[in-house]
Amino acid sequence: MRDPKTIEQTVAKALESEHVELVDLVIQNQGKKKLLQFFVDKVGGVTLDDCGELTDKIDAILEMENLIEGAYILEVSSPGVQRVLKKPAHFKQFITQRVKIVLKVPLEGRGFFTGVIASADDNGFVLDDGTNQYTFAYDNIKKANLDPVLEF
Repeated sequence: MRDPKTIEQTVAKALESEHVELVDLVIQNQGKKKLLQFFVDKVGGVTLDDCGELTDKIDAILEMENLIEGAYILEVSSPGVQRVLKKPAHFKQFITQRVKIVLKVPLEGRGFFTGVIASADDNGFVLDDGTNQYTFAYDNIKKANLDPVLEF
């Protein structure tokens, strides 16, 4: 298997022509097979039909580019309501939205923060937790996800 970064870049580039963004790729061992989970999005959202069509397209890319050796399981889905934020564009897109972040290096003794993205640029973002505002550089973010308050 090629390294995950190469797989992600190759598939992301191919999906751009479909106006689809590869938001995240998760690769796990599933017995003797690899489980590849591609999380995709597009303007207006991703439908079940889109996922079916994109599964075929991604499968063809993996085969043509010889990116995976042996058997694998392929899943394509939307990023969901707790979508991962990985790129500066994601943080910019979700200004005013609630997020959970885990830091690589703690800030003020804390490695975990929850709050609203107050602003974002190409270097980092400002998180407002309701009491304080904190500025984070993207390179210190270990993990970031939307954390919507769901009301039933």
